[in-house]
Amino acid sequence: AANIFLNTNDPVDGIDNDGDGYVDNYYGWDFGGASLGSEPDNDPNVKSSGADHGVHVSGLVSAVTNNGTGVASIAKNAKLMILKAGVDDAERSVYYGYQAILYAADRGVKIINCSWGSNGRSNFEQDIIDYAVSKGCLIVAAAGNDGTEVPVYPAAYNGVLAVANVTSADIRNIGSSYGYHVGI
Repeated sequence: AANIFLNTNDPVDGIDNDGDGYVDNYYGWDFGGASLGSEPDNDPNVKSSGADHGVHVSGLVSAVTNNGTGVASIAKNAKLMILKAGVDDAERSVYYGYQAILYAADRGVKIINCSWGSNGRSNFEQDIIDYAVSKGCLIVAAAGNDGTEVPVYPAAYNGVLAVANVTSADIRNIGSSYGYHVGI
């Protein structure tokens, strides 16, 4: 929690103090809200244990180090801007990932993690990736868990660092997607 970015320019008071169009985005933003078609809100907390993959990755990236609790993270003191791109009542949904990428890029985030993906390429989505990259963002995305060479997006878009997974013996995990678009 100590490494979570807080937008101190927009405290929780019912007013859009920083004028960015998001009321009380102090803790981050939930682009999906409670359910599909509901209003986005300022509570980016994950509501079910079945949707905690992004939280797990966040902990690996920036858990507080040297506190005798849990794990030591890769980035030690990196600040995490918490953005939820799914809805509360659909555990594995990611309906608003590209809106979250735009939001992060426009606020100066330098590394964007996308622990999600789907099949199907879109020029519009590639344009969003290009925009974020032009703003200095490194976008890291999951290569997929289908165990095939079929491209998963955003991982397979130009400009994205696609990450697959390996076993403890440094061999491709049988469930990990793979292919020429995978960077690591």
